[in-house]
Amino acid sequence: MGHYPVSLDISGRKCVIIGGGEVAERKARRLVSCGADLYVVCRSLSPGLEEMKRGGRLTHVRDDYRAEHLDGAFLAIGATDDRAVNERIFRDARKERVLINVVDDPRLCDVILPALCERGGLQIAVSTGGKSPALAKKLREDLEKEYGPEYGILLDIMGALREKILPRGYDASRNRSLFEAVVRSDILHGIRERDWKRVRRDILDLTGEDLEGLERFA
Repeated sequence: MGHYPVSLDISGRKCVIIGGGEVAERKARRLVSCGADLYVVCRSLSPGLEEMKRGGRLTHVRDDYRAEHLDGAFLAIGATDDRAVNERIFRDARKERVLINVVDDPRLCDVILPALCERGGLQIAVSTGGKSPALAKKLREDLEKEYGPEYGILLDIMGALREKILPRGYDASRNRSLFEAVVRSDILHGIRERDWKRVRRDILDLTGEDLEGLERFA
């Protein structure tokens, strides 16, 4: 049975990583970038995690893992190299109804963490259901070549355009046709060329909205 894909708002929520090595560090950077209230449980931290601790970006719990470390947690990540500990984390998380990901062991996961291609606010996620992180990484790298920074700029422009169009009170089908006309146009070429006059003109022609100062999105 496959996993249900979803994006979680973890801003201000307690998230716990058990383990302090390089893998834990990678997971920590992602969680902190999303606003998590992060706790890292381990005896010692990698240099990168130590730096994050000094910067106040995480709380270090210098201890061996115990079930009470999950109290109040929304999400837990097991990133130890001890199979028995990882299995205990999984059992405890299930008991406490905490979402759990154990690195490199899909059996012990409620949550599979995808590889991400990011362009500004745009995220393109790739998941292999935990079967092959190497393939997920390869696909992410392919996507990064295909989808350049212009897609992040386009997303910001579409967000600004949405704020202009929705208050008009048109029905959903008309709004959809306007948005699709823009994204299916040649606007990406203008963005790549940083030809803001052309981009502004194209948007005006397609939607009737005059967006000024488009260069602010670059």
